[in-house]
Amino acid sequence: MKKITVLAAVLVLCAAHASAYENSYAGYSVKDGQPYYKLEAKKVYAYTNISSKKVYQNEENLKNTAVNIVNYYTAEDMEQILGEKFSTAYFDAEYEKLALLERSQLNPKTVPVPLLELDKYAEHDSNGNLTIQSKVLKEKLEKLTPLIKTGKIAGKKAITISYLYKQGDVLVKIDTSLVSANDRLYLLSTVNTDQDLYAPKKDEKDADADADADIDDIDTDAESDENDEAKTEPKSAASAKEEMDKALEVENVFVRDVPAETMQRFAKAHTDLLKGFKAFAPTSTPKAIGFTDAAAGKSVQLPDDWFYGQLNLKYKDKGTFYLTLASSMKEMQEVAANTDYDSVYAVLAIPQADPEYQKKVTELYSSGARNVLQHWNHLLITASVDNITDAEIKELLSTPVANRLAVESFISEGLQRMKGFSNEYFALKDYKTNFDFTQEKALIGINADTDLLKDFAYNNKILLSCNQKAATAMLFIKKTDVETEKSLEQQVNKWHF
Repeated sequence: MKKITVLAAVLVLCAAHASAYENSYAGYSVKDGQPYYKLEAKKVYAYTNISSKKVYQNEENLKNTAVNIVNYYTAEDMEQILGEKFSTAYFDAEYEKLALLERSQLNPKTVPVPLLELDKYAEHDSNGNLTIQSKVLKEKLEKLTPLIKTGKIAGKKAITISYLYKQGDVLVKIDTSLVSANDRLYLLSTVNTDQDLYAPKKDEKDADADADADIDDIDTDAESDENDEAKTEPKSAASAKEEMDKALEVENVFVRDVPAETMQRFAKAHTDLLKGFKAFAPTSTPKAIGFTDAAAGKSVQLPDDWFYGQLNLKYKDKGTFYLTLASSMKEMQEVAANTDYDSVYAVLAIPQADPEYQKKVTELYSSGARNVLQHWNHLLITASVDNITDAEIKELLSTPVANRLAVESFISEGLQRMKGFSNEYFALKDYKTNFDFTQEKALIGINADTDLLKDFAYNNKILLSCNQKAATAMLFIKKTDVETEKSLEQQVNKWHF
């Protein structure tokens, strides 16, 4: 009996460990429950609160998905942000000061609290950190009134900043709790949405459709001419920007106007994040950023400044699908910082019927693509699926010699055609192929050099492989004049069965 009890305890511990993310250098772990989507970078980990097993069992799961985000900052990071020494004792003192204001029913904003000035964190985002408040929603959140509360959540002293607002037809709640341990600060954020509360009712949609039908019935030639003029009359870039801003406009929402069960769901999602978060003494060895594709049976360790995002879907009786994208965080931020949004608004202001529309769209595509290519030097994409039952795959492996000749002929002919169709946007300069077919596995390798927009030269490596149980694909793109870590290239070259 004792042996059974011990075995059960071990299994429970193993299961708990398997569903938890741990960063020993950051000094924390969090129970993520094998999420269907996750993103990891040097100082941030984000994941959905729906597991890969449950995501397709019920479509309602996707509508109620919350995204949890953990950011961490060392004492040195915080000193740069605050302009003064930081420690857990400093945090505790700020916590008590805010708690006193709360008990006195005074607005926490009546006294300066540098710790809550989240705009200051934006200046530190280039160091491998991304925060919701300072990047994605900064301008929007500045228009909203946050609720600041202190209190213990799951036994942890937490200063929580909450936003509740409406954007379009969607209700959004963002909770960010600041907690501290071992002289480090952790931002634990949960983004919840509800797509039902403000969604147009069915009868409203029907009424709109009936109104449109009535208008169509009484349409006249004069009205048609007016409509044509309205379609061709150019709008200003400012008006297009105004329309776009209106569509993205945010509006404060009061708790009293939201159903209690919705608020309870929001609260539970954030409480679950804090319950699953555990801080411990950090180690001195930085955590290597990398991902594992279980279907392919491969792991890749990424350069220090990279990030990856991985989609993991478990289909009932159909295996598991993995899709992973990885690149440089710094390069991604440079692309975003150098995007010309005014040009985008200017093109949106042009009616599609205008003769200049297609020309301007082409120019925008070219300038936008050029901006991306100027700053983005690397991209790695992998996709895999296991538990293959496709008859075509088995047929491919059953007659390897004949199928290799057929596949090689098809791909080589396609590449040669592509090389002949080169233009100012895309040019295939040279390529090499490799085909290895046996009854156990099939491998297709393509190494191609391309020019994009004439000025940007890239090397593209494509590996496709399958065996009797799984199939995988890998695409690695890099600029030819940019150095890439040799260890990464070595790992990429081994991405096949």
